[in-house]
Amino acid sequence: MNKRATTIAESKHLPRGCRLINLPEHKDKRGCLSIAEGKGEVPFAIERVFWIYDVPDGEERGAHSHCECAEVVVPVCGAFDMTVDDGMTKSTVHLDSPNVGILIPAGVWCQLSGFAPNTVCVVMASHPYNAGGYIHDYNTYKSEAIEAVPYSRAMADAWNAFIADSKNGTFLFHRDYMDYHADRFADCSLLFYKKGKLIAVLPANYKQDERTVYSHGGLTYGGLVLSDRISTTDTMQVMSCAAEWMKMTLGAERWIYKPVPHIYHRAPAEEDLYALFRQEAVLQARGVSSAIAKEGGIAMQELRKRGAKKAENSHVTYMESTDLRAFWKILDEVLTSRHDCKPVHTVDEMERLQASFPDNIRLFTAQIDGHTVAGTLIYETETVAHAQYIAASDYGRSTGALDGLFQHLVTEVFPAKRYFDFGISTEQGGRYLNQGLAFQKEGFGARAVVYDTYTITL
Repeated sequence: MNKRATTIAESKHLPRGCRLINLPEHKDKRGCLSIAEGKGEVPFAIERVFWIYDVPDGEERGAHSHCECAEVVVPVCGAFDMTVDDGMTKSTVHLDSPNVGILIPAGVWCQLSGFAPNTVCVVMASHPYNAGGYIHDYNTYKSEAIEAVPYSRAMADAWNAFIADSKNGTFLFHRDYMDYHADRFADCSLLFYKKGKLIAVLPANYKQDERTVYSHGGLTYGGLVLSDRISTTDTMQVMSCAAEWMKMTLGAERWIYKPVPHIYHRAPAEEDLYALFRQEAVLQARGVSSAIAKEGGIAMQELRKRGAKKAENSHVTYMESTDLRAFWKILDEVLTSRHDCKPVHTVDEMERLQASFPDNIRLFTAQIDGHTVAGTLIYETETVAHAQYIAASDYGRSTGALDGLFQHLVTEVFPAKRYFDFGISTEQGGRYLNQGLAFQKEGFGARAVVYDTYTITL
């Protein structure tokens, strides 16, 4: 049989996660030698190797999918046809070169046929043999397949309803919140369906010049939002499906992923963290926030209590306000003079967002003689009262207004919340900790919660 050169360029037509792998070939007068190393040419640690040979004419092998195991299949001698199918895309590749293999990820149906005489097929697997780790019935496989669907505006109602019922979604993922800055971000959000039911969504945007997907660049966090029905195995397949869609549809090379911190979860929802580990995601940044826990909380330190007492003696009063502009003036002055920066949101943007989410975006201020001297903008979710912005004028700082305001919020306004989150005290991706700021927050009894960012190489 005449061999043809099978090239990686053909991989663009393959289903999710499948790709051709060119193995290094060393050739001299003595013959040829090819190699395949785990976590090298083969993109996983090799746990098992087996080979198929003496297949009778007309017989087929495979006809299954693996629930967890990935494989690289190589025709070290002879040739055969490999059919791969992810439930949406199906392709058949003729393999006839001993230095070209095909990667079959978990969750992809595969079938080998058309074996040439004397063919020997070597399979390198990521997991030991597990008889229970297969799906052998194609109809069952099709019913279990996960489909990734790009978001469009026509899906807004379905998206928002899913966020409201999810186990780790917050109002930040509502399309009215995400789309306020739609002109700044090229949206590439995805919805994931299994058996016709929506099981996960991914808020995301794409920067073509960087070939990078961010989930999400305009939000504090933005990983997968999960149904309470989703399993760990399904979440792994969702992550794989998302990664392949990004590569094949967008041409992306990286995925920057910011999972939803656990304090915002209404139920355990860290399946994505395990999936990140399995995809060998790299921790890129770790911000340290400070949060007070309702259960097992730590008592407020005397220094903060003295500050609150000082505010009381200065006749500071506290109120919920709609006067964002008065607070923004203080906030802008503080950020400019102390940090040489501006608020992420303009006051016009925040007024628009507050009008859309009046129950979630709430301004609380400290007043002296009717004048605002300090304040904090609270982002309220089901489990967390999060201080999105905090600022005090010089006079407010001298009177202990922020100490008094936070004592008022923690004990009187939000005592039923699981957490009161003061926000991040780190810079430069977590490589610098503002110890004074962290000390102030910890004085209220808050302790560290991390906001992580991962990089996935696609």
